[in-house]
Amino acid sequence: MDNTLPLISVIVPVYNVEAYLVRCLDSIIAQTYRNLEIIIINDGSPDRCPVIAGEYAEKDRRICLIHQENAGVSESRNVGMRLSHGSYLSFIDSDDFIDPDYYETLYRILYSNNADISICNKRIINFTVECLFPAPDIPEGVTLFSGSEALTELVNDKWLCNYTWDKLFKKELFDGIEFPKGRVFEDIAIMHKIFYRAKTLAITNEIKYNYTIRNNSITGLRLICNQYDRFLSHIERISFFESVNRSDLALKEILAAFQKAMDATLLTVFHFTTYQEKEYLGAIKTWAFSYKDKLNTLPYETASDAKKIKCFLTSRTFFMVRYAPKELYIRSKKFIKQLLPIKLIVLFIKAKYVIKKRRNA
Repeated sequence: MDNTLPLISVIVPVYNVEAYLVRCLDSIIAQTYRNLEIIIINDGSPDRCPVIAGEYAEKDRRICLIHQENAGVSESRNVGMRLSHGSYLSFIDSDDFIDPDYYETLYRILYSNNADISICNKRIINFTVECLFPAPDIPEGVTLFSGSEALTELVNDKWLCNYTWDKLFKKELFDGIEFPKGRVFEDIAIMHKIFYRAKTLAITNEIKYNYTIRNNSITGLRLICNQYDRFLSHIERISFFESVNRSDLALKEILAAFQKAMDATLLTVFHFTTYQEKEYLGAIKTWAFSYKDKLNTLPYETASDAKKIKCFLTSRTFFMVRYAPKELYIRSKKFIKQLLPIKLIVLFIKAKYVIKKRRNA
């Protein structure tokens, strides 16, 4: 492939990935699709990433290196988009890497099918272990979706997922849309808007992206604030789908929001430390309580799902988070942590579950 093909802008936010950055950048500059604009955003990284990125910028003129104070992945991507000149946009996580024909493949299926977005399959890299991500049931070859069909699949979160990094986008899809600054899981906050604008999406079962699992990654940390960001994205999607007359998807997003609300609440015993997290949980619970009389209208997949949500809304934890004063909540949580070892708490929960299961048998 040569420079007569359209320019693809590759946006790579970089922060604290010294051990992975060389592998990532090597995989980008070695692409068989050569007409790339590689925009590296050094997001105030405290390690050797700025030095490494600088060395690559010196030896490859396609690289544009930007240094900024730490602002997060969302703002780094926004900066990259503002500086981009390509007809197409791609986002690569700096701890991941791509196969040599990643862009050649994505551009080929996008162009040949007159699509607005192309998507590839991916594999997980967990230390030295490789496996498919997720267990794929994608048909052989290329599968096409209309924009409406793609929105449905996006909410189902099976074939089409919210990640930006396995996709090639027409740049115009992002006109007036930016990632929400200061939030994690930022992909979930905008992907539905991008899909809504697309007329055709093409997905291939070919594996071209390599996703690295890191225990210390921002999204890998099980924190209340992370779950709140995911919850907030689903809340925003509810109103969006209602505004575009997709009430079927709005109802599914309500269920997704409930799931994130429950995930956040489960973390309170082991991870709760700040007043800010108390505020997050209070907002989650206030929203959840507003649906207490509407639970029968939701499209549950199983009876078990309905039961979990109803139990959640009547649990003691729900009451405590929503109504207890801040000081009492903080002090009681700290007291519980000091009084009971985590292993003992886990043992108690397991024993309670076994007893309940035997009673119902």
